[in-house]
Amino acid sequence: MRELFEKIITLEDNEWEVANKLFKERHFEKGDYLICEGKTENYINLILEGACRIFCIKDGIEYNYEIGLEDDWITSYKSFINRTPSDEYIQALTNMKVISIHTDNITVLASLNYKFAIIERQIINQIVIDKTERLRSFIADTPEERYIMLLKKKQQLAQSIPLKHLASYIGITAESLSRLRKRLIDK
Repeated sequence: MRELFEKIITLEDNEWEVANKLFKERHFEKGDYLICEGKTENYINLILEGACRIFCIKDGIEYNYEIGLEDDWITSYKSFINRTPSDEYIQALTNMKVISIHTDNITVLASLNYKFAIIERQIINQIVIDKTERLRSFIADTPEERYIMLLKKKQQLAQSIPLKHLASYIGITAESLSRLRKRLIDK
């Protein structure tokens, strides 16, 4: 975690000690929810191990629109920022280990030292960039291109995610994803 922060700005040992005390390691079993619709998001999480999906339910159908993999920051962003009930779910697809910081602790850190305000801004910016890239990809890329990008990002984890969730994430049916996978293998 310190290495990640120091890619943004250098921290003195005493600064890191203060920050480190405000983060907590949390574990989720496959199928556990990090947040459910109707609950207010209180954490920003860095995935250390595992994978999750972010989805909404409309007319009884689940729509996966984000898959969080190792080294990704995840949160129910709108709920976290606006302090309103979430309209989405975050569910562990595998056993997960995350490092989390509570919204109150982010405020404390940012008020203690300008360096933490810079780090907070960079984390939030990365979340926004990731969401913007996902939207761009959904508009401009084919399902095959989205699938290939996911495999390039984290092939081993992507292979452990159930086919129905991968298919929903790239915007096709599980059957179409099976055909796409076969076509890619045959190439």
